[in-house]
Amino acid sequence: MIDYITGFNLLPSTGEFGYDTLPYQASKSPPSAAARTFVPINTYAGPGSGRTDYSRAVDALAAQVPGCTTVNLLVAWFGSSLDANVCKIYPSTIYIDGSFQRLDGAKPVEENWQVSGLTQLSQDASGASILIPITYIDGHAVYGGTPSDQSVVRCLRDLKARGYRVVFYPFILMDCPGFPWRGRIAVRQDRNAAAAATVTRFLGPAKPSHFTRDSTNLTVGYAGPATDYTFRRMILHYANLCVLAGGVDLFLLGSELRGLESIRGPGWTKAGATGADGTVTWDYPFVDGLGQLADDVRGIFDAAGLTRDAGGLHNLVAYAPDWSVWMGVQHPGEAGQWPHLDQLYGRASIDLVAFDNYLPLSDWTTAGGGLDAANWTAPAPDRSAWPPGPETMGGLGLSGEPTLYAMPYLKRNIEGGEKYDWFYYDSDNLGIGLDPLGSDQQVSRPTGDRLTQTRSRYYPGQEILANKHLRWWWKNTHRAVYDTGDGRGYVPRGPVTRWVPQSKSIAFVEYGFASIDRATNQPNVFYDPKSTESFTAYWSVWDSADGATYRPKRDDTLCAMALRALYEYWYVDGNNETSAAGLPMLQTAFFAAWNWDARPFPTFPLRSDVWGDTLNWPAGLWIGGKGPALPPPPRDASPVPGPVPSFPVLSGPAWSVRYAPVFRTGAALHVSGREARAARARAPLWEIELAYEVLAAGGFAAGGLAGDFERLAGFYGSVAGRDLPFRVAVPAALGTGSSLLCRFADDDLDLEQFMALLFATQAFRLTSVRG
Repeated sequence: MIDYITGFNLLPSTGEFGYDTLPYQASKSPPSAAARTFVPINTYAGPGSGRTDYSRAVDALAAQVPGCTTVNLLVAWFGSSLDANVCKIYPSTIYIDGSFQRLDGAKPVEENWQVSGLTQLSQDASGASILIPITYIDGHAVYGGTPSDQSVVRCLRDLKARGYRVVFYPFILMDCPGFPWRGRIAVRQDRNAAAAATVTRFLGPAKPSHFTRDSTNLTVGYAGPATDYTFRRMILHYANLCVLAGGVDLFLLGSELRGLESIRGPGWTKAGATGADGTVTWDYPFVDGLGQLADDVRGIFDAAGLTRDAGGLHNLVAYAPDWSVWMGVQHPGEAGQWPHLDQLYGRASIDLVAFDNYLPLSDWTTAGGGLDAANWTAPAPDRSAWPPGPETMGGLGLSGEPTLYAMPYLKRNIEGGEKYDWFYYDSDNLGIGLDPLGSDQQVSRPTGDRLTQTRSRYYPGQEILANKHLRWWWKNTHRAVYDTGDGRGYVPRGPVTRWVPQSKSIAFVEYGFASIDRATNQPNVFYDPKSTESFTAYWSVWDSADGATYRPKRDDTLCAMALRALYEYWYVDGNNETSAAGLPMLQTAFFAAWNWDARPFPTFPLRSDVWGDTLNWPAGLWIGGKGPALPPPPRDASPVPGPVPSFPVLSGPAWSVRYAPVFRTGAALHVSGREARAARARAPLWEIELAYEVLAAGGFAAGGLAGDFERLAGFYGSVAGRDLPFRVAVPAALGTGSSLLCRFADDDLDLEQFMALLFATQAFRLTSVRG
């Protein structure tokens, strides 16, 4: 059972009826074909059972994560290009010209896939399909189709009936060469009228009046051109579809469109434009377009009686930028950062400051961990005197052994470490290669100052440059920070933005960690060999698969620890705060981990004949099916305070001494049959057996010392009954140091029994202890 996650993003965002509560089958042949071969398409886990994969997956979610209260439903359209001038945003299906049948009755019922007035049979006047086909590689589609409207409505209704808080999340998957990230959609040049016109074209002409809700067929019609494949059509379509479903708790206007957000219109200047209210805005056409969309969605909801319920957290609207720009954007050559999204956050129709939180929780290199290991016990910076200077900014103030698997370390870096106390200027990820630190392992190699761990400091007034400064951001007004050449450098300049301190809560609508080595170094990357965006975290190790190829080293434990660290830090440890008006800084009700899949485990990922992303599952951010993750080794006990006695020197020469390490290994058997094993202790215990040929006894031996039996009797009596440790000298070849802290293994014997054992065996055993 997972008890540290309260919300999930539900994938895969595609699959024509993958989210449906009703079973379907499909055929590649058109309805008019004389003979059609149908195959089930959403009951792979239980063929013929009538129970869909989605229903089984959400049943498993309820059973395995009973504390989950929020589900974000992702529904994907596709992007055709990174060039915003020509990029189309469109729904599609892998069954163009095909057939679908619903199987919830005695006989199959013919039913079309339908999205925004389109079906799999939509054609132009010449009879050609107007749908843009999904790319195929080696005979397999790289994505499933857009979920059909009726399946989305039934899914939303089902999630609400199960008692979940529901977020609707329209998603863009790029179906173009390299299958890149949607955040790279942009223009080659901006700050001109052409750039603004490109944004207008990308947004498109769709208006709220163009959409008609069909409650009988559970779809939404569109009165605009059928081939109007633009962003506004997508967002307004789904706002209406959510109305058909009875409303949602939060509607997102999309996410991570970083390249589009940063496009500047011809009126952009560093200083921006100051309005009658004294606040500043800048010419960012797409950000303003998102604001208009927020107004339109708010209007659609209000007209349908789905008015904002800020207290109950229902019928809210937000946009989710990428973690790297949620506080502001930097432009090449401009020497500064502008809080471009503040003019959206300050809009009345936006209810939350949501963003996708993939901020790093570690900077752990190979070769022993690097600077974080070296600075483990150094005093942590004084939070009341930010920013810290170079001499203190790397201190962690932790105790115990330096290790990546330490909950205090991960928590310390939620509001600390990189992007809080210090930053790297340049740190590209070169991908797999020989470890530059000389470990002879294959690792994901960083470049620039991250490679050398040359950390840079912040200066006063630069909080808005540090992406982890959520607390400062929420409680203060904001200004642009830039250099004008006046010798003051990067400092706050100009009027404040439209953000009103403590006016809206912050929500992490996405957060998560891949199941890979050192995932917390760079949580925002993912492994997908077909994509140009495929990376693993900085310094993460790759395992040899066959001596010639490599795959990311899997680490479920670190993933689970990082998720738990965030949960405990914000939910349990009291680090969230509330305004005087009662508004929480972080609205944890909308925190959602990435991800749970509507394709139930273990059917996914075992059915590689059905789904093309199954090989990404082991190293990916999927959480379902990967538990239980073994807990980290317990922290070694602190050494016993004060001096401890040393084992006495015995006069009889030893004829045998046996030192044997004892390891503790935990194992967890997954339902897939894979067994995960992990050490329960970082160093072994030692069992020592001492056997003697001669143990001198009686009176006092030469030199006035007591005999061996007397020495042992007195020593055993002084430590064994109280179970006190003592030092025992060990051979240097063992590499454990000059001595071990030990106890008698047979300390349950009284003195008489112990002496009888000595007389009978001339031997006794010791066991080491931690410390």
